[in-house]
Amino acid sequence: MIEWQGKRYWIIGAGSALGRALADQLSRVGAELVLTSSDLAAMEQLAELLPGKAEAVEADVSDPGAMRAGAAKAGTVDGVIYLPDGEGGFGASNWDTAEIERVIDRNLKGALNTVGAVLPGMVKADSGHLLLVAGLSAYRGLPGEIGYGTSMAAIMHLAEELYADLRNTGVNVQLACPGHVIAADPLEHGDTPAALPPSVMTADAAARELFEHMNDEVFQKSFPTMRGWVVRLSQLMPNWLYYRLFRSQL
Repeated sequence: MIEWQGKRYWIIGAGSALGRALADQLSRVGAELVLTSSDLAAMEQLAELLPGKAEAVEADVSDPGAMRAGAAKAGTVDGVIYLPDGEGGFGASNWDTAEIERVIDRNLKGALNTVGAVLPGMVKADSGHLLLVAGLSAYRGLPGEIGYGTSMAAIMHLAEELYADLRNTGVNVQLACPGHVIAADPLEHGDTPAALPPSVMTADAAARELFEHMNDEVFQKSFPTMRGWVVRLSQLMPNWLYYRLFRSQL
């Protein structure tokens, strides 16, 4: 279990429902936070609402120079969490090359630019915590996930490569693959948590899973737990069986 009091973490993608919920979770246990998203004003507002110390830092994940500048503004941090955008899947029937490239660039280049901005300092100090978040669609191809699933699979592979390189060092690399995450307000989505599909979680529930993962020594975690195991085991299925069983998004 990490002693969170006084730890300083940079959350990139803190404007999402999951990012906000995780920021609240970490702030409540005493972590000092740096918050980044595409909306600086929203991050400044979130920083004011959190119970602990927090600040907003402007940084465009699509720009490596901006991310390096953001890292300089963030200063010395104990850990970095990268949360990609959760939207943007396309099907073969509505193919749009430009939009698919935009989704992949936003998610994958965002991860690469984040790692490029913070990893050299962690390696030099032989210390640090890097959590990359992908999604269940990273494991195998699904209908309607072109672009989004492509970028999630790439982020998963990136995390695995970083872990392979750094697992015997002082830099702790972790990967998390949640299912679809929605905001906590059921009225906003016309649904209630009890009626959610098995791969869908509220942001608060997903944030608790992420926080538990950050406190353990396991490299990879998928959740919701049962759905995560089903998806991971699907990698062992022959193609004919997999595509018969998984005909819709996870």
